Amino acid sequence: MLWVTRQNLGAGQTSVLFGHTAFYKAREDYAADLLAIGAQPLDMFMYYYRDEPDDVLDGRLDGMLAGFRYGDVLIIQMPFFIRPLNIKRLIEKIHDVYHGQVIAFIHDFEPLRQKSMAAQDQDSDPWLDQYSYRTYGVLYPLFDALIVNNDRVAAALREYLHYTKPIISQGPFGYHTADHIPAPHFAKKLVFAGAFIKAGYLQHLPADCPIDVFGANPPDEFNRMPNVHYRGDYPPAELPSQLNSGFGLVWDSTDFPAVTGELGQYTRLSYAQKISLYLAARLPVIIWREAAGAEWLTANGVGLAIDNLAEAWPLIDSFDEARYGAMQARLGPLSQLIREGVYVKQAALRAYATVNTQSSDF
Repeated sequence: MLWVTRQNLGAGQTSVLFGHTAFYKAREDYAADLLAIGAQPLDMFMYYYRDEPDDVLDGRLDGMLAGFRYGDVLIIQMPFFIRPLNIKRLIEKIHDVYHGQVIAFIHDFEPLRQKSMAAQDQDSDPWLDQYSYRTYGVLYPLFDALIVNNDRVAAALREYLHYTKPIISQGPFGYHTADHIPAPHFAKKLVFAGAFIKAGYLQHLPADCPIDVFGANPPDEFNRMPNVHYRGDYPPAELPSQLNSGFGLVWDSTDFPAVTGELGQYTRLSYAQKISLYLAARLPVIIWREAAGAEWLTANGVGLAIDNLAEAWPLIDSFDEARYGAMQARLGPLSQLIREGVYVKQAALRAYATVNTQSSDF
């Protein structure tokens, strides 16, 4: 039997801290996609008790695994920000008591995402500290397989972790939405939805570069920029219905027009969940040519890759209704695959087969 972790944040934390974020949305959707194909939920609380006694932890793990059977397989969504020792003990118990397997689905790999901070972390305890960058090198090799978004991050993890066990590339995230999403209409504009902390370039856009933006806590500078149109903040499941025209922008950078900053460079490896958001809404995507998702988007005819952001507006100006409609024809069925989590389900089943047979060919 296949199991998947669901992240329980405790009373009040879901809506207050994570309700409007990709952090919570991606994890909830991932669990829901696997439950839809018969996986069982393993609820894990996000808590931190650095000196938790061994007998207390052992009792907690026994309760969590009460429904586990011999040979079952668990997919843990990582990173999971509790005491890392708890995850180590969970893996050991599944291996030793149930003779099962444990797979990590990796949403983000922080030592590659924030290299400078990881390099500065020389003193944290990798097993006891909740946010230790040193955890990754000792914990992740314990998993029997990894699921990642693409082959680039798979190669980077093999090198970083010296990992020799199976790594399965998934492709884009799933994205659950309301049942009906109106088809977007043609408009010569960019649309940005996401965390402004990763998009410092928005405050440096030239006045002739118009863009609609969605997200929480917009910078005050937007009020003084007539080309930046703030459209509000919406719950993640409702947001696609608000993205009703234009071109979705996937671009993390501290400045304009080139991609700068560590988070921007990390997009060379990582598929942003924002890609799936725009695809669910049936918006064509504009993305940095060197980002991990660019090749997949352009190969499927639903994205446009550019070298720097200044190229985006002239590219949009070259479009007309017919060309936009042709992209819409391709986006329709692909949007359905994203909203149904098909890529998520396929990768999970490949990983499940691999750890049980040492082969993903089935």
